[in-house]
Amino acid sequence: MKETQAFYYKFKKNWFWMGMNILLLALMLCCCIKYPSCLYWRQTKVLIGTLVFSFVAWGLKYWCRHRVALLDENGIKIDHCSPLPWKDIKNAEYKTAKCCFQKLPVIILNPKKNIKYHYNFMQKRCAKMDFTAFSIPLYAMTPEDGEKIAALIGKKVKFINKK
Repeated sequence: MKETQAFYYKFKKNWFWMGMNILLLALMLCCCIKYPSCLYWRQTKVLIGTLVFSFVAWGLKYWCRHRVALLDENGIKIDHCSPLPWKDIKNAEYKTAKCCFQKLPVIILNPKKNIKYHYNFMQKRCAKMDFTAFSIPLYAMTPEDGEKIAALIGKKVKFINKK
C-alpha cells in the first residue's frame, strides 16, 4: 500500500424523507399563495427555516461524500479522529454490534495497552457499547469496499476471527 486509500460511507437514499420535504413545501406554498399575510407570522418563518434545514440536511447526507477511513503505510484514520499507527494495534476482529434493534457488522481494531493516542469526545464514551473507539462500520459501506478495507487491514494486522 504505497498511496493513501480512502473509503467512504454509502447510505441508502431515504426517499420518504425527501417526499415529506416536498409535501411540506407544497403545503406551505399553497398556504402562502392563498393567504400571503401568513408570511409575516413568526410561526411561518420557523416552519420555513425548518423546511430549509431539512432539505439542506438531506442534501448533505446523500450528496456529499463522508469518509469512513483513510489507510496508509503508517496507520489508519477513522472518520475525523486522530490517526492510529499500525504499531499500536494489537489485532482486529469481525463483530456484530447491536444498534436500534439491528445487528450490524463492524471491524474492531483492538489497541495495545498504554498507547499514546488523543481520544476525541465520542471515543472516550463508547467503552460500554458494542462499538469501540476504533470500529469500522461495514454496514455503511458497499460490500466491495468492505472486503477491500478488510484485506488491507489484514495485511497490516492479524485478524483473530474469520468473517
